[in-house]
Amino acid sequence: MLVACSGRAAERGGRDRPGSSVALALTADAAPSPPLAVAAPPDAATDAPPAPAAIIVDTPIAWPPERDAAMLAYRRIHSDDAAADTTITPRMIVLHYTAGGSAKATKAYFDRLHLEASRAKLRAGGDVNVSAHFLVDLDGTIYRLMPETRMARHAIGVNHVAIGVENVGDEDRWKLTDAQVVANAALIRDLVARHPIEVLVGHHEVRDLEGTPWFVERDPTYRNTKPDPGARFMAAVRARVVDLGLRGPADVK
Repeated sequence: MLVACSGRAAERGGRDRPGSSVALALTADAAPSPPLAVAAPPDAATDAPPAPAAIIVDTPIAWPPERDAAMLAYRRIHSDDAAADTTITPRMIVLHYTAGGSAKATKAYFDRLHLEASRAKLRAGGDVNVSAHFLVDLDGTIYRLMPETRMARHAIGVNHVAIGVENVGDEDRWKLTDAQVVANAALIRDLVARHPIEVLVGHHEVRDLEGTPWFVERDPTYRNTKPDPGARFMAAVRARVVDLGLRGPADVK
């Protein structure tokens, strides 16, 4: 299974709400989808129907005390040497893709407590496994994997302030879908309503934040460059939430 976040299995160069845990759907062989439909910006003068509300299924990944301690150690090394816990105040959303076709396999991968030995480059920055707050399946189902106010390891430089949203698929074998665009937009609206979110970026745009107060990485050698989720997907999602006024990389420098 390939995962494409700061801690993804493919290194080519992831406010608490109560809910019930359910099994993830397996979507390993989804058929290719047509090009994403970019929505027109909202217009107050029209009678367009309201955007759909986000329906979130709570399916938490394994997070025992051992993992929390390892995540705190990671935080102290990379963003705040005085950190006392793994609690964050989310102010940014980072969208990703998994580079795989199965939500079930992605969730199982995130359940692991430690990175596998083969991922030496990432393990040099700490062996706590990668994670993300949400996972959006190809059919648009949204799974919450962990509380939004707990730090996840999904994007180097912004984990201390960012909610990570993984999307099953990629831009090749398992094409990201219109249903995922709609679901991401609904999730972003939900998160903005409940947290002081100011910035929306794709994982491929995170390095563009370097040199701004948003990007904090204490190890000058710990960097990566990622392709996900790509300009096509980000344009489609941004078109649906343009009224929120969220900033992108070009707006925070």
